Amino acid sequence: MYVTSPVSFFENSQAVCARFINEGNAGHSHISHVPTGHRLFCDGDDANYIYEIMEGVVRTSKLLSDGRRQVLSFGYPGDIAGLSHDHFYHSDCEALSSVTLRLHHKNAFNVSFENEPDFNNELLKYAAAEVNNMQEHFIMLGRKSATEKVASFLITLMDRVGQKDECNTCFELPMCRSDIADFLGLTIETISRTLTKLRAEGVIELPKKQQVLVCKPSALRAMAERN
Repeated sequence: MYVTSPVSFFENSQAVCARFINEGNAGHSHISHVPTGHRLFCDGDDANYIYEIMEGVVRTSKLLSDGRRQVLSFGYPGDIAGLSHDHFYHSDCEALSSVTLRLHHKNAFNVSFENEPDFNNELLKYAAAEVNNMQEHFIMLGRKSATEKVASFLITLMDRVGQKDECNTCFELPMCRSDIADFLGLTIETISRTLTKLRAEGVIELPKKQQVLVCKPSALRAMAERN
């Protein structure tokens, strides 16, 4: 599932980032706080920065020529947004909640590549994980049923940000139903109907509109992996 990439990237590379900044290159990196709904960058903008997500959640998406939208990913703390193979961004990126970011100017990353091979290797691993996650997303879009898609989505978020309480695991859904629908290639009605079905079967509870309580994680995993 292409929801996020490994949370370990910046945990492994933080020391390199800190050393780079302490060596007098702080001008290439700064902290920014943005409100819900703020657009970080748009498709076609100059790709001057790479965004390290420290707090909050962002959404990347692509608008098709006929007005339809494909949500590409949801970025959580520890993820990166804005990686580009050329000089331009190729998607839109918007804050789904209040977000704290560290903005790294591309010049800083270029110097890191030259002087910090360990950081370079970590970034390459992250990029490779992004490609793998994208491939999983393609498989999910093309081969899974609606129930399998929704179950896979919930499992991914449960494993990433879920908080355990005895036998249950709870997590927030900062994205709206239309975001989930455009990510999974389904309609809003199908998302709502599938969540209602999972709740009726006792697999999940929905204490609030933007909150999920997983009551039967093993059953949810079975639904996600059903062929």
